[in-house]
Amino acid sequence: MAKAARAVAVVILGLCLCSLPAFVPGPGRFARVAPAAVGAGALGMLGAAPAYADKIDDAAKVLSEKSYPFLKEIDWTSDVYGKLPTQNALDVLKAIDTMLKMGASMDPAALKTGVLAHSKAIANMDSKGVATLADYTAINAAIGHMISSVPASQTMDVYNAFNKFNLGNDVGPYMMSKVNAGDAKAAYQALMDFKDVVKASQR
Repeated sequence: MAKAARAVAVVILGLCLCSLPAFVPGPGRFARVAPAAVGAGALGMLGAAPAYADKIDDAAKVLSEKSYPFLKEIDWTSDVYGKLPTQNALDVLKAIDTMLKMGASMDPAALKTGVLAHSKAIANMDSKGVATLADYTAINAAIGHMISSVPASQTMDVYNAFNKFNLGNDVGPYMMSKVNAGDAKAAYQALMDFKDVVKASQR
């Protein structure tokens, strides 16, 4: 049960990061090394609302408000978000395949709405690549809606695919040094609370 809950959090992060201008695979062990440093990188896509939509929306609002200070501290122009250091490219490609399969199982209307909403967020972002709070809130809600529309088994497939990657012990401290530690920890805790709501609605 604990592993499944953690998998939901990792996949949420993966979907968040995959929506950045440069594709970034899910964090895998990176979430284990420095969960607070990556906890609220929640730039994702807006989706249609399956069961528990109100609860997901409410939780997304809380997540967004608590993590927005952290979001604004991240240097989204850095190339660190465009690669998975020390990993074999073909192995990463295979892991990405599990995410693509998960996406194919998501509600089609949610995905279409998500693409259009994310495009809007990109159009509204500032010169540093930061979304507005309103767009960020809608984006976070969407991640929960999309994940809750797929079987938990597919969430585990994605988690297991990325969990095998080892980015080293220096990644976490390095990422944490780039932001305010207090804001990062608050963002991570908010993400964990959001994860619980999403998992409760997942089929």
